[in-house]
Amino acid sequence: MELDSYTLVLFKAGPKKLDPETERELRAKHIAAAIQRREEGHLLLAGAVPEPAAGLPVTGVAFFRTSAEETRELLATDPAGQAGLFETEIVTFVCQKGSLLSQSEPPSTTSP
Repeated sequence: MELDSYTLVLFKAGPKKLDPETERELRAKHIAAAIQRREEGHLLLAGAVPEPAAGLPVTGVAFFRTSAEETRELLATDPAGQAGLFETEIVTFVCQKGSLLSQSEPPSTTSP
């Protein structure tokens, strides 16, 4: 079986508590940065976890096409991360080749 390898980023709430308006602004900048990374081809997909579990406080996930080091460098430029809104764990994610499709690549369908 052929495998694809991605860099998986697990986002967790950061150490800083910010006022709601600042947090809202930083989240908007975070999303804008993610859109840019996707347009550049670095980011495959990303999303939020609206209700994190107590035992696994992950608030979001992202799958990057870049190496772990390149992903760290990209995340270091994120204004929300710089402000301490989130922290990250970065791991390698391996799956069956083609099982993660980009949003611009719809899954193949078969006619009935």
